[in-house]
Amino acid sequence: MPAQARIELTREQLAEFAAFYEGDFTPLVGLLIRSGASRDEAQDVAQEAMQVTLTNWPGVQSPKAFVRTVALRTLRRSWRVTQRDISAGKRVAQDAMTAAFDANEDIEEAIRMLRMLPEAQRVAFALHHDGYGHAEIAEITGQHRDTVRSNLRHARQKLLRMLNPDSTRKEANHGP
Repeated sequence: MPAQARIELTREQLAEFAAFYEGDFTPLVGLLIRSGASRDEAQDVAQEAMQVTLTNWPGVQSPKAFVRTVALRTLRRSWRVTQRDISAGKRVAQDAMTAAFDANEDIEEAIRMLRMLPEAQRVAFALHHDGYGHAEIAEITGQHRDTVRSNLRHARQKLLRMLNPDSTRKEANHGP
């Protein structure tokens, strides 16, 4: 972690910041929760935003606007990092599916299994396997993003059942 910059504040500036922190921390947490953060995430982000505000306090003209801008940017950055982690997990799952086909070494069998999928699922799976995201697949196929997600989920489930028929579980009307 980088060393903290030493901030020289007068007693008056320190008192102003303390009053600001005391009066604005809870409303800032509320804003972040309403923006979609969990309570813990909102408190962490609010604390970080307050620290940045303190570091810049002598030059801050509008403390409420400044701290909210910092907090919302920090929250969005946190979500992007989380989304990247989730995407990496999805890629690992996709790689496992590809590895299962590769381990099978029977391309004809893999193609036969893909052909057993309904067309919408087969097309969505093929496009996703080629690296297209949900929004891009939706645009290409003219389907809604939620429909694309559903088709991908069902395609994966069916392919996994075909690859490993011993692990099938009873499913009572849980989709096609």
